[in-house]
Amino acid sequence: MAEKRHFRVLITDPILKEMVNQAGKKFPEDAERIEFAVVEQGNEEELKCRVPGTDILVGARNRINRAVLEKADKAFFVQQCSAGYDNVDCQAAREKGINVSNAGGAGVIPVAEHTIMLMLALSKNLPRCDRTMKAGEWIFGECVGRVYELRDKMLGMIGLGKIGSQVARLAHAFGMKIQFYDPFRKDTSDLEFSVTRVSLEELMKTSDFVNVHALLTPQTRGLISRKELELMKPTAYLINTSRGAIVDEEALADILEAGKIRGAGLDVYGEHGDPPAKDSRLLKLDNVVLTPHIGGVTAEDIYRNFYETSLGNIIRVVRGEAPKYVVN
Repeated sequence: MAEKRHFRVLITDPILKEMVNQAGKKFPEDAERIEFAVVEQGNEEELKCRVPGTDILVGARNRINRAVLEKADKAFFVQQCSAGYDNVDCQAAREKGINVSNAGGAGVIPVAEHTIMLMLALSKNLPRCDRTMKAGEWIFGECVGRVYELRDKMLGMIGLGKIGSQVARLAHAFGMKIQFYDPFRKDTSDLEFSVTRVSLEELMKTSDFVNVHALLTPQTRGLISRKELELMKPTAYLINTSRGAIVDEEALADILEAGKIRGAGLDVYGEHGDPPAKDSRLLKLDNVVLTPHIGGVTAEDIYRNFYETSLGNIIRVVRGEAPKYVVN
């Protein structure tokens, strides 16, 4: 690829359109060799029409599936501009010899902060306090002895990768005890404090907060089923800032409605970036704090993720260098 002089790059999600301007500003000589195109919506039919003749696909929220990749007759690289890449069919890409990269450490700081925010919002009963204060109510008596500290609580981490590790560091600063379940995490010497490896069953039974920080894969889809949720303590909270499909949402709604756990904080629903269904029972429950998948979209991380890490990786490829963060 070092001898190739001209590259066609298709930006498959309009949220990334500023990448064209940033490429011209940050890498003017390389940008002269790139013909950028930006989709209007990025749905499957549009992508199937736009990918032929394209060398590099750049994605974020949209699905770059097998049907799209089969039309990508010249593509050799996909840059996914997030840590998660479950919206890209990596198997289909591998079969065609297409490298897929994610954005490395994207989302680590903002998602970790967002996770702690959900934990605090739930334990301090923040949404109800805010809502009732604005309605002219004073629920001091209702809250006495019914809001809680993070200190000395047991945090159970499902997944102790980059984001999970950062959550653990923040939780440690709050004085929490930390245990984790992660079949792929063999060494925790990078952490400056003690964490305990446990089975998934033990984690669900003994944690005050169960936090999901795993990638969505065939192995983790539905990992937290009704069986696992039924193991949780009645005083426990579930926090999910990873992918909705890892947790059985119908079972979670049942558990919350029945008061079998104290609450849940969710930033993710269904598949990659999907909103909850309009009729989702989670939307009606007072013991749930919901946010619209904003954990990783801070201004600071968007810039690092899109215009430093991801764009930088694309430029590496344009220069004939091997891409970083290849996931397939």
